[in-house]
This record gives sequence, C-alpha cells and structure tokens, in this order.
Amino acid sequence: MERTLSFEVLPKLHEAVKSQGLAEAVAEHLEQTKEHGPRLDHVFRALGAEPSSNLDRALESLAAQHDELSGSFPDDRLADVYHASAGARTERNELAMYDALLTLGDALDLGDARALLEQNRAEEEQALERLNGELRRLARDLRSP
Repeated sequence: MERTLSFEVLPKLHEAVKSQGLAEAVAEHLEQTKEHGPRLDHVFRALGAEPSSNLDRALESLAAQHDELSGSFPDDRLADVYHASAGARTERNELAMYDALLTLGDALDLGDARALLEQNRAEEEQALERLNGELRRLARDLRSP
C-alpha cells in the first residue's frame, strides 16, 4: 500500500489539487510516505520475513472511485474538497492497518523495530489531521462569495 501511494496515488493527487494548502499537505505526506515502505521492509526483516508487494483492494477501490469522480466537479474548490476527503479516507485505512500491525508486533516482540511502525503511524495521524484541517478550511471557503 505504501509503495502504491508513493509512486502512483499521491503524485497523481498532488497534480490534481488546486488549493495551495492542500497541495503542500499532499507533497509533505508524499515525502513521508516514501520512507514508510523502507521502514516496513526493515520491520519484516526483523521478523525474519521477506517483504512482498500485493494489491490492497481497499486502496485500489478508493483510487478507482477517485479517478471516476475527480473530473466531474464544476468548481475546483469542490474538487479539492473531494480530494481532501479521499485522502482522509485513505489515511484512516492506513491507521487501521498500522494499529493492527502494532498489535501483532507486540505479540511477536518486534523490539526496536516497533519504533519504525510507531513512526509511520504517527506520520499517518499527522497527515489525517492536516487533511481534516484543509477540508474544514476548504468548506469555509465554499461559503465565501
């Protein structure tokens, strides 16, 4: 999921948004997300497992829905509200995954590698808070003439 976000989803989202604040939030999280995959690789190797990539159906569905709807908005401000909302849904999905990984990690005694999962999760939480803030700001802007 992190690699798909890094190389496909977030760059596309960054190109699509018009709001400077939202674009900055996406760009910042893109840079963070580029580090998430290597951190996860380290965690898997700490467990003696080889990391592998496979499609995340939830992310695939969100991306397909986004592609389908993103060109249908009559106003860039409405489109950015949608982009921020789609990003927030993705972040919530990632947070749930990190919560599960941390719980499993506790059972498997990850040792120092646990901090890498915690760092990824913290960055996802920050991204969600920033997206929610941008969503609120965009919604207020919609009310302005």
